[in-house]
Order: sequence, then C-alpha cells, then structure tokens
Amino acid sequence: NVPLKYCSWVVGSMAVALNTYILLKNIFSIRKCRTSIAFVNKTLICLIGLGDFLVGAYLLVISIVDMFVYGASYCKSQPDWLTSQSCSTIGVISTFGSQVSLFSMTVLSCIRLSGVGTLNIPGPVTMNSILKTTAISLTVVTCSLAIALTPLLNIYEDFFVNG
Repeated sequence: NVPLKYCSWVVGSMAVALNTYILLKNIFSIRKCRTSIAFVNKTLICLIGLGDFLVGAYLLVISIVDMFVYGASYCKSQPDWLTSQSCSTIGVISTFGSQVSLFSMTVLSCIRLSGVGTLNIPGPVTMNSILKTTAISLTVVTCSLAIALTPLLNIYEDFFVNG
C-alpha cells in the first residue's frame, strides 16, 4: 500500500527530527531550572522525547527495510524476516521507546496531579531532588528495558515468534 509507505516515511522522519529538537532544547535548558518541579518536568519530557525518537527511528528503519531490502518480495520472505536478528533488534527498540514514553507520561501526570491536589510550593533544585529524579528515571528505563527484552528470552521463544 503506497500511501501507507509514504506515511511511515513522513511520520518517522518528523518524529526523529522534532524529537531531536525537543531533546536538545530540554537537555541544554535543564541546568537553568530553578525549582525541583521544573527539573523533574524537564527530565521526564526528555525521556518522553527519547522514547518518541526511538519509535520514529523504528518507523524509518522499517521503511528502509521495506523499500530497499524486501520491496515487492516481502510476502515470500516474511518468515525469514520475522525470525531474523534485525527484526528482533528493532522490535526491542520500538518496544523500549514506547514503554519509556508511556511510563514517563504516567509519572509526569501523577506528579502534576499530586501537585494540584496538595498545592505544593515548588522548592529549589537540591541534591535530594536530583537523586529522586535520577531514581525515577532509572526505574522508568529499567522497567522499559525489562519489558522490551523479555520476548528475547529463550523460554518465551515459541510464545513471541509468529514467523
């Protein structure tokens, strides 16, 4: 389906380009945060941007593989592709990216909701707030990696491979 192929190129390219901009903008402005809430927000927005960047990169890789590797012969090669290391790798990248975005968005929403409910007055960025933000970020990344890598475990080989 040609329109779908064009859409994957456009959406993937835009996701990579725009999320690169968001990542760079937030990484360079994170040092200017004056409150711990702003620091947490910027960090989680960076994680969301990273996740969306990875999903955009996944779309571009799929588009490249479709256009230059398989082209019209994908149906004949589908079992080979689905059981290949390349498919597994970009599947991990896609799952990791979507989970990082999902978990970061959830944490960001919970933090904002708790701030509305308790009317917290934001304090300055302290070592304690940096450590808490680091712990939240590492938890998001670790959980996302666990979910993304689980299908590669040998005990789940028959469950996740449909090729």
